[in-house]
Amino acid sequence: MARKTSKDIAKARKQIGKAAGSLKVVGKSAVRTAGKAAKEVAKTRDAKTAKKQARVAKAAVGAAAGAGADLVKTAVKVGQKRAKSLAGSKEVKKATKNVRKATDAGRKAARSTSKNARKQGAAAAKTAKKSSAAAAKRAQARAGSGASKAKKSSSAAAKKASAKASQARKRAAG
Repeated sequence: MARKTSKDIAKARKQIGKAAGSLKVVGKSAVRTAGKAAKEVAKTRDAKTAKKQARVAKAAVGAAAGAGADLVKTAVKVGQKRAKSLAGSKEVKKATKNVRKATDAGRKAARSTSKNARKQGAAAAKTAKKSSAAAAKRAQARAGSGASKAKKSSSAAAKKASAKASQARKRAAG
């Protein structure tokens, strides 16, 4: 039973490693998509006008602030769009699957601890002892009954033979 526990722990460790790897992949793709989103925002008309207004009209802070607000709105919109595409991506799905596997393996390893293994082993030994004792008893009983039947049948045969012999002697004498 102890071997099974170490196997379960090794399996859990492997699954956790897999999950960590897939989370790393998801992190990378999240960074990549965030970079793309930032580039996309920088290319938008709002960003360009904000840059121009900030450069040209240092005095007109209000106009630049308005363009900045538009820029923020656009950035939020693009970010949301990118996040949605990332959530449905292959990497995220793979990561969730691996994390689920890791938690299941961990749960299984925790369930079969050495204490449980000891308990199960003791119970199995007790059951085996009982069944073997019962089997031995049955075998003895079967062997004993067979011997007594054999004894009975042999003594009955001897009696029969002696009775027949005595009858034959009587016929021969008579």
